[in-house]
Amino acid sequence: MKNKRFLGMKRVSAILLSLLVSCGALFSACDSKSKKAEDSSTEAVSEASTEKTTEEATETTTEPTTEVTTESETEATEAYSPAPGEYYIPADTPYEKVTLDGVKEHHFIAKDFCYIEAEKFVLLIEKDIDLPGDFVDNVSAIIDEIEKQLGVSYAPDDHYYVGVTDKTIYYGMNPWEGWQLGKKIPIFLEVDPLNEGLISGAGADDASFVMYELFSEDFWNSTSGFYDVEWRVRPEYVDYATIAHELTHTITLRQCRLTKILAEGIAQYMGETVVDALAPDHPSIAEFKENRFDYDYPIPKKVNASNAETIFLSDYNEIEHADRGAEYTYGKYLWKFLHDEYGENYFSDAAKGFHALRVNKDIYGEYDAEIVGQYADVLKKNFGEDVFTKFGKWCKKNNYLQNAS
Repeated sequence: MKNKRFLGMKRVSAILLSLLVSCGALFSACDSKSKKAEDSSTEAVSEASTEKTTEEATETTTEPTTEVTTESETEATEAYSPAPGEYYIPADTPYEKVTLDGVKEHHFIAKDFCYIEAEKFVLLIEKDIDLPGDFVDNVSAIIDEIEKQLGVSYAPDDHYYVGVTDKTIYYGMNPWEGWQLGKKIPIFLEVDPLNEGLISGAGADDASFVMYELFSEDFWNSTSGFYDVEWRVRPEYVDYATIAHELTHTITLRQCRLTKILAEGIAQYMGETVVDALAPDHPSIAEFKENRFDYDYPIPKKVNASNAETIFLSDYNEIEHADRGAEYTYGKYLWKFLHDEYGENYFSDAAKGFHALRVNKDIYGEYDAEIVGQYADVLKKNFGEDVFTKFGKWCKKNNYLQNAS
């Protein structure tokens, strides 16, 4: 991964996978048009809210004078520095604010950096991103559903909120310099112009999506590393499970830090249950569900009553990063077990205990056995000393985690 701050999700499609986090950009102006049509008859975008003015300077000649600047005048001319957690978008940003009209068939294609504000997040959009008109509505519904199912807020009061992440390493410049979005989630929508294999990812501060289905058709067809590689697939629908997975990372990590099994497991679980819950009322999410390819990453050992806790304590640290995936599968079924057996407060109760640990280690995947043991103790305190034994028996009874590679 480009940044260890992010938790990445690997997605497998029926043909293979579409690895989706951060990237560079080309610059022009935001525009909108109907997808796959030469002349757009419908638009997914309203007029941008920013207005640009120009002033002509006239050259004058004056006698030298001595100027006195008051303290208040000095403060007024200095660049405004927002306080931590403040919501602030510079008034002089060169990038346009756009809105979508909610119509699935209408499309907006970004011609430069631009942004979309919503109640709980802001989309920070790169050139060549193609958004269906209902994208913002669907992302809003996903965040609401994650909060509902987990019993937590996307923006807890005790989380420390920072400014928008500096993307200079990917863009070669920082288009969002000085921006602070308060408690809203910064969501980067990015392409991969150098075909570096960038993928989607998230952390407590933000989420980034690199999804082939959100690449404009012109961009896709102009990048040979995409269109002429057989296993690279650009589906006709948006993978809302990936979006739910990564946003679950952001929301849960704002509550507490988590081990690999706990972090990837809850994100994987929400990626499935959120889609299932929203599909009946959201046509685009239903379309994804109809085309969804359910898949569990392989695990090295079958899980039973005698080894369930030992595996949890290992956090699969013995597996090389390139071969990872077991933590997604074990974790998903652990959280499903806790939900099914202990009720709706399964995550919020556990998160309070995890938060109280005050684990001061911010490197994902590097928790040692001692730290992971503290997380195991929280689960035992909340759900009983025999919680792992029960989990192992439940797995065997329901034939979960029984197909070892």
